[in-house]
Amino acid sequence: MLVRDFSRSFSPLPLHPEAPAPDDGRMSASVVKDLFLGELSAAAVLPFPFLDPERAELLAMVRETLDRFAADKIDPDAIDQAHAIPQEVLDGLAEVGLFGLRISEDYGGLDLNTSQYVRVGVDLARYDGATAILSGGHSTIGIKALLLRGSDEQKQRYLPRLATGELKAAFALSEPDAGSDAQALRCTATRRDDGSYVLNGEKLWITNGGLADLITVFVRTPDHPRDDGRPSISCFLVERSMGYVPGAEEDKLGICGSSTVPLLFEDVVVPAENMLGPPGDGFRLALEVLNSGRTGLAGNCLGAGRFILKEAARYAAEREQFGQPIARFELIQEKLARMAQDLHALECMLFLTTGLMDREGSDAAAEFALESALCKIFGTETLWSVVNDAVQIAGGNGFTSDYPFGRMLRDARVNMIFEGTNEILRIMVATTGAAEAGRRAGGAGVEPMSPYGRRISGSEGPDPLPVPAALQAEALALAMGGSELAVSTARAVQQHGKGLRARQLVCAALSDQAMAIYAQAAVLSRASAVFESLGEEAAADELLLAQGACRRQSRAARAASDRLRDNDDELLVTTAELVSRLGGPLGERM
Repeated sequence: MLVRDFSRSFSPLPLHPEAPAPDDGRMSASVVKDLFLGELSAAAVLPFPFLDPERAELLAMVRETLDRFAADKIDPDAIDQAHAIPQEVLDGLAEVGLFGLRISEDYGGLDLNTSQYVRVGVDLARYDGATAILSGGHSTIGIKALLLRGSDEQKQRYLPRLATGELKAAFALSEPDAGSDAQALRCTATRRDDGSYVLNGEKLWITNGGLADLITVFVRTPDHPRDDGRPSISCFLVERSMGYVPGAEEDKLGICGSSTVPLLFEDVVVPAENMLGPPGDGFRLALEVLNSGRTGLAGNCLGAGRFILKEAARYAAEREQFGQPIARFELIQEKLARMAQDLHALECMLFLTTGLMDREGSDAAAEFALESALCKIFGTETLWSVVNDAVQIAGGNGFTSDYPFGRMLRDARVNMIFEGTNEILRIMVATTGAAEAGRRAGGAGVEPMSPYGRRISGSEGPDPLPVPAALQAEALALAMGGSELAVSTARAVQQHGKGLRARQLVCAALSDQAMAIYAQAAVLSRASAVFESLGEEAAADELLLAQGACRRQSRAARAASDRLRDNDDELLVTTAELVSRLGGPLGERM
């Protein structure tokens, strides 16, 4: 019954309302889309995409220059306390080329690809979260729309000054009533007789907004209605000199040194030549920018997590209780091992994803939106868990300002909110994966004896990845998990059809299942490459981490699958409705 009814019960849910359906004959380059069908091609993930020697050499030079500067000049505690990054640091970052990392050499930049750029972000985040956010706000999302859609004239006008840091960039999408629902924008651009536009409205939570000289702004353009009746959203490059007004800096819980302000647009006149891309294309462009930016944020989390693990391990080795270092106690060892395994999985996921993006070219961000989203979810939640465990390892000391853990705990919390909340991203991953399954199933039903039919009936899984003998058990577990994800997806769309998007708890479980399986695939991909390069004996440490990370993620995949079969979803919803109706806990009435 599951096989026979699957395709009739579900029509694809798009990534977002403007996403075109791929041509039926085209196989997606996305690994995660394939996973929802129980497919995992070895050619898609093997060999692991390490940097080629030329790019690795350039990256080493950039890292060495940045490390020398950051170790000497970036004081994270001082930045946190001052709620600002000193001008000396901003000038120094410009001198070492930080603002031109993603900009072509033709415009004075370093022209790093995604894998190189994210690795620089990993390094920078070890020193200070606020400074890493400044860099990402400029290079990851601030200039990305210009790189993607800018005309030659627009690029020539702005990119050379953006590369040197003379201009700093920001990205303005969110509004008081438009957070996760980006199509609810109210800020408008009205066309005048001379062809220019007048912008009115307010933007909120704008990273770098207080120091930026050029803002990528997304607004409604009622003078350019769309044929499909959806809101017409367009993108503009707005210079500070055009008259927008930055508000006061937000008093934030963490990343206190970064600039986060509202922006007020009151009759701000913007020339027609500052529209970026065609009118009405802004929503699609905003999503492309955010898709590409999520790998950068995951890289920040990896860098901060590595630093925290190093500090926690050192503390555990030096702190003695009951006559021995606490690093010898199993409950502390469990935390250290869990931190190492999750950070290893994150590293493998992240650099598999960036390698896939670089392989497919500059326009690949949309193709790998699911991979980027899973890296962001996994990275931000891993960092939160890592820093929380580090505070616990340090005990009372972890709760004081004498150690970095408290500051980094505050800095880490926002990562699960911006660049798309983890809740919204889980829904996006699940509905997009289910849509791909529905598209490939087609409208005529699934042939029970086809490879896909056998997978969603549970009678067959994908072939295990060809890995070294020491990792064959992990490869088999991955294959079984892939088959189970196909079954889970088919069951979910059969039960909920077009209503799947509204079943957010189901979406979360599907996304968590896919995330854990993708993590295993990435870990095995890297381990296989290391084994091939070094040999099993020299790769013993890699084997240990790979086995631990894979087994941990295999358990996570099974737990997510179990949640779909045995859960308290209805009870949770009913209880939440009770809390909303009472306006608080039941106990207050007793």
